Amino acid sequence: MAASRVTAETTIARALAADPDLVDRLIAFNPTFRKLKNPILRRTMARLANFADAARVAGVPLEALLAVANGAAPPPIEQSAEPPADAGAADAPGWVAALDRAAATPLDVRPVLASGRDPYATIMGVVAKLQPGAVLILDAPFDPAPLRRVLAGKGFVDHAECLAPDHWRIYFRNAGRAPAPAAPAAGARLWRDGGVAHIDVRGLEPPEPMLAILRLLEQPDCGPSVIVHHEREPVFLYPELAERGWRHEIVDGDAGEVRLRLTRSA
Repeated sequence: MAASRVTAETTIARALAADPDLVDRLIAFNPTFRKLKNPILRRTMARLANFADAARVAGVPLEALLAVANGAAPPPIEQSAEPPADAGAADAPGWVAALDRAAATPLDVRPVLASGRDPYATIMGVVAKLQPGAVLILDAPFDPAPLRRVLAGKGFVDHAECLAPDHWRIYFRNAGRAPAPAAPAAGARLWRDGGVAHIDVRGLEPPEPMLAILRLLEQPDCGPSVIVHHEREPVFLYPELAERGWRHEIVDGDAGEVRLRLTRSA
């Protein structure tokens, strides 16, 4: 069966899984994609980034990038291996220029990524606590275009600056969204059966299912075992569980349901 045609919405991870030779074509097209050779960045950035994000990060036309992804020859374009340092600083919006940095929330995910861990849940946990008008200053080794897209959908505005080839600083301002509750996300159903906590995250939009589950596991009365009712296998949740000392197994559930038993490691 022929691989599905890559579109602007196709994630990098899905395309690479279907076409192992794609990473070499992307690197030959633009050296920015050398980052995909890094297993840590490939595991984190590629699973969230789609090709529209990738074109933005690399500074290349989306049509040319899709041509490469689909095995066609792209038109010749002028390429730059890395963005210039201080890119974005000169055109910072007024809210960044007037920012009281002492009142902002700083988060540097470079050490997290360097250790091989995915910082996505940590970032979203910090974001959930930001009051309207509050600002998160995120330091990362690359432009996190997929994260910027996700937070834009949650009412955040952002501004990115390239301080060095491997150091980006992104300012995220909550433009008025009400903060998420500290308890499991609204919409996640919680109950106990025989003393075991159950959480149903079906119908929630990503990343809320993962965040709701992780928040439940952090509750002091969570217990040693949790049953999760999901509509799909949450593969991106598994590394977060392992990092927190939880095991998972798929158990029998209702039709159309993926049911997991989470058990705290001894």
